[in-house]
Amino acid sequence: MKEPKIRIGTVGYPIARNRVLKQVDVVELTEGRQIPPGKAAARRWRSGAPDRVAFTVQLSRYFVDPLEEGVPMPGERSGYGGLKLSDENLGLWKRELEFASAVDTLALVLITPPTLTPAAINRRLMTDFFAGVERARFKLIWEPHGPWEPEQAAEFALENDLVLAVDPLRDPAPAGPLAYFRMGPFASMGSRVGLYDLERIMDAAESFDRTICVFETPRAFDDARNLKKVLLGDDADMGF
Repeated sequence: MKEPKIRIGTVGYPIARNRVLKQVDVVELTEGRQIPPGKAAARRWRSGAPDRVAFTVQLSRYFVDPLEEGVPMPGERSGYGGLKLSDENLGLWKRELEFASAVDTLALVLITPPTLTPAAINRRLMTDFFAGVERARFKLIWEPHGPWEPEQAAEFALENDLVLAVDPLRDPAPAGPLAYFRMGPFASMGSRVGLYDLERIMDAAESFDRTICVFETPRAFDDARNLKKVLLGDDADMGF
């Protein structure tokens, strides 16, 4: 099946899973944000979803953050976090790849916290980590938080073969064949994303061979459905 030019969906399941899967083209799975589930659970999720629905997978925050007390993981607790190429982090990465493969994901999504600033030492850590882990066939999406300037983040992403996740209502997506739009909680003010902004998102997608757009807004499911209606030329439901 030919890959669609644009896939539209949600981060996780903001409402009942079956309802979401009937309407969207992609879901960014959040189950791996802590400890990724096993392959058997991942295969069940994949088998229960329509073939037309694709998945992306959030990577564990424990690649960057210290392992929390009480979280059961093998090896030394000090081996997790810090973007270290330790046995523990590499084992966790292997588990992520197994999970991603079992759900046949399109991409891996790494969200870095504000503490991971663009200081030189952090950039070196990140470069070494991205060069040292196996990516298999997956695209690696990166969403930085904290004091990264858009141009600075785009340059770092290019240097490390990453796709920079952006909110196109705030920042332009770097040039390339693939764009990844993550519409976060502040993309709207508690209501649905407005029609003008939906059209702006579609205009931003025109520059790319493929675009993945996922919503984590307060009305994420409605926003995804309305963007699909704009894509198809239908009337969006802009009731509040």
